[in-house]
Amino acid sequence: MTTTYRPQRSLPREPQFMHGTPGTIYILQNDGLRQGLYKIGATRRSGVSKAMELNRDQQQLIPGQYECAFELHTKDCGQALDEILKLFKHERRGKRGDEFYEFDLDIAAGKIANIIATINRQGLIRQQHTLSMMRHLEPDEPSTSNAEAFTPPPSGIFKKAIAWVNS
Repeated sequence: MTTTYRPQRSLPREPQFMHGTPGTIYILQNDGLRQGLYKIGATRRSGVSKAMELNRDQQQLIPGQYECAFELHTKDCGQALDEILKLFKHERRGKRGDEFYEFDLDIAAGKIANIIATINRQGLIRQQHTLSMMRHLEPDEPSTSNAEAFTPPPSGIFKKAIAWVNS
């Protein structure tokens, strides 16, 4: 009997799915963990609802209750989370899959707000550029209605149908 080990596929990271999606960047704190240790993440909902979801999770191995310490809405939460995780990669604590970081909350909130403001500004510039590129698709002259543009063929059936509709 031979058994082969087939590694389970790891779940794709959440930010890859969320690129281009508006959402919320959150920082959660847990009273069961030491002071100054926070969880960073992104969601399309609010940070408070994410904390409630983690508190309800029966398979949660971390003791204590999560509370939302910081949340900020962004136009591209995937890109924002990628940049934030790169910024705080040296403050990362715990296992590889857990997004726990040790930092001062006020300083981190300022840095995250700056990153999100930059991303929102870039998104606004991209949106204005897209709109300006699409202006060539708009018609230059006012279009006529379909009834005025339609001329029936000279067949007798169509003449009777048009006469019946107009009467």
